[in-house]
Amino acid sequence: MNRVETESFFKSFLIFFISLLSVSTIALYFHNNEQKRFYYEKMLSTMDAFSYSLNKKQFSYEILPLTTHIKMHELIITDSEIYAVFPCHQNPQASLIKVIYPYDMYVESIKEQEQKEIILFVIIALIISLLSLLFARYSLSPLRKSLAIMEDFLKDIIHDLNTPVASILLNSQLLKRKYSDEEIERIYISGQTITGLYKNLEVLYRELPIEQNNIELDTFLRERVRFFQTLYPSLTLALEGEADVTIVINKEMLMRIIDNLLSNACKYNRQNGRVDIYYNREYIEIIDTGIGIINVDKVFNRFYKETKQGLGIGLHIVKTLSSKIGVKAYIRSQYGVGTSAKVVFNSTNEDQ
Repeated sequence: MNRVETESFFKSFLIFFISLLSVSTIALYFHNNEQKRFYYEKMLSTMDAFSYSLNKKQFSYEILPLTTHIKMHELIITDSEIYAVFPCHQNPQASLIKVIYPYDMYVESIKEQEQKEIILFVIIALIISLLSLLFARYSLSPLRKSLAIMEDFLKDIIHDLNTPVASILLNSQLLKRKYSDEEIERIYISGQTITGLYKNLEVLYRELPIEQNNIELDTFLRERVRFFQTLYPSLTLALEGEADVTIVINKEMLMRIIDNLLSNACKYNRQNGRVDIYYNREYIEIIDTGIGIINVDKVFNRFYKETKQGLGIGLHIVKTLSSKIGVKAYIRSQYGVGTSAKVVFNSTNEDQ
């Protein structure tokens, strides 16, 4: 199950489980009280019968003088004894009989009843858990069908986008060779932007081969900076790093990672803001002066976003591709100040 399905499953399970368990707990509470009431009534009637025959071994008794201050035909429970007082049938005008039940037997009976209630509660909880699982799985099926339909639809879109996007880029490149108009340059950049969206969707819904390439970082990053500087002319993008740094990695996937990070750094930046890119043999770091992130621990979740802009898949793609090519991506942010995104080629240097 993906994150959306897992969240939906557990929410359905918890709602159903907590609701049924609450009702069952209340029912068991009243059942326990009723069982105690029945037990006390049965004990009182047995004591009453004993006051006539005096032949039950579990009871003991005392003869008391008749007084109006003693409650009769009522079960009295104290910290050390349990008893009831009845008229003495041999001499009802002058004396009373106090029938006493052994307190340890009473405590044992109560404990036994409580153990039965606990066992009953556990059995009911297990049954409710099973029913909740079945209910959660059943309630998840419409969501799974909807997600499957959406994913099939996106796969069809990805397949159909390939040809027109490639045609736009190819023809705009041919036009750029013949003419140097700014409008043609904009068409080419827009085509590249569409290609970036297409590649992001392709990463999520298609298995791509992973090939290793020798990449000269300075040349590679300058191309990406030039591209985003054209898209966001009001921002200042600065590149700084070591000379002659070459790494072996999948170029297309690294480009998707860097483009998504740069896109966020530019898109959520302030007007006339700044994006600084630092690199060496161990990492690439992108620092912006943007609006910052509130919940940094959620940014890699699929479809998570804190504004109305975007699809909420960019950083999820960064995480997905990072795991595929063996790098680590880290995000640090201070809301209202800016964000730092680091791609570490050697995970042991993540704290740099």
